[in-house]
Amino acid sequence: MRLWDNAQALKRLYRWLYVCVFFCLLAAGGTWLVHSPYFPVRQIQVVQPLKHLQSAEIEKISRQYLQGNIFTVNVSAAHAALVKLPWVAKVQVKRIWPDTVQLDIQERVPVACWNSQQLVDMDGQIFNASAQEQLPLLVGPNSSARYMTVHLLTFESLLQPTGLHIQKLQLSDRSAWQLRLTNGITLRLGREKAEQRLINFVWAWQQVLRNQGRSIDYVDLRYPDGFALRYRNRTVSAPAGVNATDAATAMDQHEAPLD
Repeated sequence: MRLWDNAQALKRLYRWLYVCVFFCLLAAGGTWLVHSPYFPVRQIQVVQPLKHLQSAEIEKISRQYLQGNIFTVNVSAAHAALVKLPWVAKVQVKRIWPDTVQLDIQERVPVACWNSQQLVDMDGQIFNASAQEQLPLLVGPNSSARYMTVHLLTFESLLQPTGLHIQKLQLSDRSAWQLRLTNGITLRLGREKAEQRLINFVWAWQQVLRNQGRSIDYVDLRYPDGFALRYRNRTVSAPAGVNATDAATAMDQHEAPLD
């Protein structure tokens, strides 16, 4: 029996032909939409205000990847380019119908300078950039940025009752902490019980040290039963029960055994 004499076979053939034509038309319509000049990107929308990221950097990436049809803009390439910018922590690039590409950029929040050449953000990530604001300086081993950032924030919180702030925080190769305050006083906290020693300083500052703060060079808090002071005229005092002569000798000649 010939095909055109079989009504059922012809119906099945027509049905498949209709399906094929439908999908061909659908594909053609999709191709036309993708390459159509009727859906251009008219707006690049930045969701939140940016403090550090330069608009010129965003414009350069937008011109390179986000020009043309809303369907053809390369949002993946734009995302990859944006996350490489030093100030960008996270970013989302979205198409918003009919003519907008939305950039949701989260900037890094700098908390300190790192070894005088880089910056450290709230997550302890080191990045290459410069900040206009005055930031404390972190000095330590390259692998200690996150660890030092956590302690910087903790130490700043403990110092809050004094109104003093950290200008420089240093972690030695022996894991000993030393910090310089914005009023010029250096605090030596050592390796152990650093937070408790800083709490002791805060108490002493509020009780007895505030009035003589301009004369103090540094406070050594590494002693088990108190702390030692050195004044800028090199006179040594020990208000917490440490003998002045012993304190001077310990600070100048025998600092290594102290933790």
